Amino acid sequence: MGSKDLHTDLHQYMELRTMLDSVDIGALRYYLNATDHAEQQANYLYLKTKLMEISDHVWDKPHKVDCPDGYHECNGCCVPYLCVG
Repeated sequence: MGSKDLHTDLHQYMELRTMLDSVDIGALRYYLNATDHAEQQANYLYLKTKLMEISDHVWDKPHKVDCPDGYHECNGCCVPYLCVG
């Protein structure tokens, strides 16, 4: 993963890991804490749009059609497990 000459900045890595953890649980809370179906649907669409934009960018889509070895396509996302839905 990456160049042999590249030194990973551990502080940056930890900040990214923290942000990802926060977005993970925060997105689920945002979706699940809606007060009615309409709000939940609106929250879902907002999250899907924003998160897919980031996912597409970090996986270099739509330029790459296939996920890298070891990953599986699941609803437009590359994941390290078989798609369940």
